[in-house]
Amino acid sequence: MSSPPDNRRLTGRILAYEFIDLLSEMARLHGGDVVALLIFTGVWTANTRHLRSTTDRYAALHDIPPDSQRRPISEEDLSVHLCMPRQIQDPYVEGLLASGLLERRPGGLVVPSAIFTRPEMLSGANETYGRLISMLSRLRQAGISLG
Repeated sequence: MSSPPDNRRLTGRILAYEFIDLLSEMARLHGGDVVALLIFTGVWTANTRHLRSTTDRYAALHDIPPDSQRRPISEEDLSVHLCMPRQIQDPYVEGLLASGLLERRPGGLVVPSAIFTRPEMLSGANETYGRLISMLSRLRQAGISLG
């Protein structure tokens, strides 16, 4: 039995192309600002990190984790997690707070669940899903088996 071909570089290229395309598309939700997108995404992913392995709830497009399930992230922890100096992060956080996309709560920052019911956010979730399906298809076409 032969071993599968070494497609690590090809896989990396496909992932990088899809990542950049998706990043550019999603940044449009933040006025084209990739740093604002990174901070916003860093907060909401930290808020729901504990739900990552949950497959029986919060999986469908409109099944959004409620605020009671969101865990705040401190601004310092966010800075460490994103590898971003506070002098860069802080003005963006203030802008996201002013726009209502973030809230300061005891323990840190939270993206409220209501944000994810906005049409542009639902569209973004569909775009992300579509890009993932496209990327998986490209990987399969390149002979990369998954699973």
